[in-house]
Amino acid sequence: MTASPLPSLPLPPGCQPLDRDWPWRQSLASAQFSAMRFETSALAAIDSSTYRIELSERLLASADKRRAEYVAGRLCAQQALQGLTHETSAPGQTSAGPPAWPRGTVGSITHSRGLAAAAVASRDHVAGLGIDAEARIPAERARRLAPQILVEAERDWLATLDDTAASEFVTTAFSLKESLFKALFPLVERRFYFHDARLIDWQPAERTATLELLTTLSPHWPAGARLAGQVTEIDDHLLTLIAIPRQS
Repeated sequence: MTASPLPSLPLPPGCQPLDRDWPWRQSLASAQFSAMRFETSALAAIDSSTYRIELSERLLASADKRRAEYVAGRLCAQQALQGLTHETSAPGQTSAGPPAWPRGTVGSITHSRGLAAAAVASRDHVAGLGIDAEARIPAERARRLAPQILVEAERDWLATLDDTAASEFVTTAFSLKESLFKALFPLVERRFYFHDARLIDWQPAERTATLELLTTLSPHWPAGARLAGQVTEIDDHLLTLIAIPRQS
């Protein structure tokens, strides 16, 4: 007999749950996903401990927006972890900043303009996981921001694109590089930046892309290493994923 799924955790006022189905085209073993829309003012006013989310003194003293984003991300992480482990804990925060996932799990959290999401998976299958949500960057702003986000080869690529494609390209590159950092930083324990990787393949129709490291981050992650990424949409946001299989 198959056990009945546990009920979803209740969400506080100001939160609207979204579809919990895996949003990317390619599945990931053991992975769970959760996303929601949230209202900053409503979420900043709650007692987070009621929802088993502990805030540091720094977060308690932070602006409403920062505190609401943190709580929203942890609520999504709770939902995703419940689907994976049947437990309802929320990850804390490591001294280096990333979430402190429960033993045996790996995950990632993102938030952007009232949207929060989290993905988790078993460490038996996934060594690193990064997700990132970004509202589409308008073409004019995308071209203006390009030197901060893109390396020379990517900027040359951008110069060949019309405005619609340029907006999609820069937003995708920005988001994938954020996802790359979230996936790799816990493994290499070294900070790196936008210009330490480049987009070498982008297939908008297939919603896939490939990134290449331009900097050696560790003996296991040298310059030239390549990682596959996926892209999807939630409302007006692009949502990217970098998943590192355990054998990597």
